[in-house]
Amino acid sequence: MNLSLTRCLLFSVVVIFCCSCASDYKMLESTSADPSCFEKLVPRHFETSWFHASVDVVGRHLSGLLLIKNMPDSSYRVVFTNEAGVTFFDFGFSKTGDFTVHNIIRQMDKRPVIQTLRQDFALILGIPFRVNVHQRWLHENEVYYGVSQKKKIAYFITNKDCASLQRLEWGSARKQTVVVQISEKGYPAPEQIELVHKTFNMQIKLTRFQKE
Repeated sequence: MNLSLTRCLLFSVVVIFCCSCASDYKMLESTSADPSCFEKLVPRHFETSWFHASVDVVGRHLSGLLLIKNMPDSSYRVVFTNEAGVTFFDFGFSKTGDFTVHNIIRQMDKRPVIQTLRQDFALILGIPFRVNVHQRWLHENEVYYGVSQKKKIAYFITNKDCASLQRLEWGSARKQTVVVQISEKGYPAPEQIELVHKTFNMQIKLTRFQKE
């Protein structure tokens, strides 16, 4: 192998390494809190809603109906069934964020699967944002409100003038791991929700409908 080719390969390895270590949140500029905007757009509440649901994960596809039920004690039930009425999972989230698996099919009854779905739906329901302790950052025309959750941060992102909620995210110390896009109508009864994982191939699409 000649010297120039060796140098080229070494340079490529360094570039790949540096890119892999780059932070998705390095562009954020810390700024002072804005409690009024936080309270205006924080996605804490979710109305009882039915959704047509589509889940794609690592080449596998599931579809059916998903119910998010707002209970009288401010807890939630999240129930996903197929068209024949078979329950894929039935989860509960208490007012304080405690999580319960009421039912789950054997094929999905694996700790990594349950933990992933728990974090996904906690973010959709705004569970991390029920606390008032948050940080605020700016990037171009967006404002990030972040709430620390152990080794992760849950973000909700607004436009700069606090007119609308743009999206939700889970982020590690350096990487964006989950992005949730919300339709323009937004909370507490979004018409469409699309959740995409950034570290592996999984996405959840929910389209709200009126059940007779």
